[in-house]
Amino acid sequence: MCFRQSQGGILYFGVADDGKIIGQTVTDDTLKNVASSIKLNTDPKLYPQVERVEFEGKFCVRVCVEQSPLKPHVAYGRPYIRVGTTTQQLSQEQYHLLLQQRKNGYGFDFQPCHGATIADIDETSVHRFMEIANAVRDFNENLYLPTDQVLEKLDLVKEGSVTNAAVLLFGKHPARFFSGHYEIKVASFPSDTSYDEMINEQECMGNLLKVFADAQGFLLNSLHKSYLKGEQAGTEHFELPRAMLREALVNLIVHRDYRMDVKSTIEVRPSFIRFYNPAQLFSPTITLDALKRHHPSRPRNKLLAKIFYMMGLFENWGSGTLKIIEAAKQSSEREPDFDFQDGMFSLKIYRPFATG
Repeated sequence: MCFRQSQGGILYFGVADDGKIIGQTVTDDTLKNVASSIKLNTDPKLYPQVERVEFEGKFCVRVCVEQSPLKPHVAYGRPYIRVGTTTQQLSQEQYHLLLQQRKNGYGFDFQPCHGATIADIDETSVHRFMEIANAVRDFNENLYLPTDQVLEKLDLVKEGSVTNAAVLLFGKHPARFFSGHYEIKVASFPSDTSYDEMINEQECMGNLLKVFADAQGFLLNSLHKSYLKGEQAGTEHFELPRAMLREALVNLIVHRDYRMDVKSTIEVRPSFIRFYNPAQLFSPTITLDALKRHHPSRPRNKLLAKIFYMMGLFENWGSGTLKIIEAAKQSSEREPDFDFQDGMFSLKIYRPFATG
């Protein structure tokens, strides 16, 4: 259990502390009893991999524990953590910090999507992702691999259960499971303050890969752009850098709190563009001030972040907001505004000139 609070690890029964192989009797009932004991005496319940291994002609039990997204876990009512070669009880402060992160939705994408099966996954979306990941991140995976095996390799299917992340990313109809609040509503307005009149609007629906593509397309079509002629082919130049807007959009998707029945919105105004989504800041590590300097990468939804990373759309370095700030200063000579109130995060990027 203590491995689950840290980075995961492997525990052996039948091996002494000094590494000497002692061995023990290992039957099928032994393996079942170990797995059952761990399951019954942990909360949230753990399901480690338990198997029989042989060293020097002697049998031992190996228990493999992955890092858990549902920390903290308790065993027999107490939380522990592995520090070096010792097992220590978590301090009250550490325990409440981990508990706060879990309550704020940390690990939601790892959880099973109730009622969903592999039949709810769009194979075309998975295949398209694999093509991109193979080209961008050297995923090097067989394009003809069955969908369920691909999702297992990506941790999107656990013990036969389809995760929330799998349905959000690749689902045929995610709205059946998430009531539509995961979608993004985008609109352009003729004024900076009023919601009474809109120039254009769109509900970006479907799985998150489609939502991302549609929202990005709307943003780019709402910007001023110029066409620069070249010797062989011309290039489009947008008033704001495409990479900056893509970074802001991916951050909105990866960091939002998908438990909240509130849609994310993007407002294109004459003077600014605002990205607005339900979220939680992981204080004290992540604060509004911390976003303006280098900080740890702590995406709320690690599996979603992993897929966008593999597509070359997200970096795991905690530098996304710094890139947005630098690009915004270069294009409009103004830093963007970050705000967080009542569970809603806001990013306002100023445009270099007012639209007519």
